[in-house]
Amino acid sequence: MSDPYGRTWWGRKWWRALETIGLNYPDQRIVRGRALAGHGAVTGMSIDPGVVSGHVADNGRTFDTEIRIPVYNASAWAAGMTALSLSPSCVAGLLAGRLPKKIDDVLAETGMRLLPKKFVTEDHNRITASCPCADNREVCAHIMALALVSAAKMDDDPWLVLLLRGGPTRDLAGRLRAARVASMDAAQPV
Repeated sequence: MSDPYGRTWWGRKWWRALETIGLNYPDQRIVRGRALAGHGAVTGMSIDPGVVSGHVADNGRTFDTEIRIPVYNASAWAAGMTALSLSPSCVAGLLAGRLPKKIDDVLAETGMRLLPKKFVTEDHNRITASCPCADNREVCAHIMALALVSAAKMDDDPWLVLLLRGGPTRDLAGRLRAARVASMDAAQPV
């Protein structure tokens, strides 16, 4: 049976991003989080710019959990869209409805990163999490369950990864085309 959480490279990388704030293998929080996620304990989940939130039921209590990540501003996204528009493999992948594997490499040229990377200390790579349970570690089983369920949602809708970082999610083809035209116009001699 395949893993229902992180079927895509971006879904897997999202929930594994918790490693950047203290989750390591082997860890019972992963096992417990998988059990909670698999039994439908996560409800009311939403993915919005900068935050994934939801309610996680466990042992008769419900915990309001959040995972936060910095968003990029409009000027950063304009530069990012220009970089993506100049990469044929990124354009092809995005137009096919998936995130191309080299998207972070292309965005890195503009100082951006969609998904956090372990051992990278840039401010835009910092994830924070909160849960009111008794576990005093930054990643508890409830946060893990939320990360897994949100990864499955991102597997089905890769634009949620862009949304999470404050990026464009509508008319991506038009935005890529406009960014490419603008970059070509800027390169024309006057």
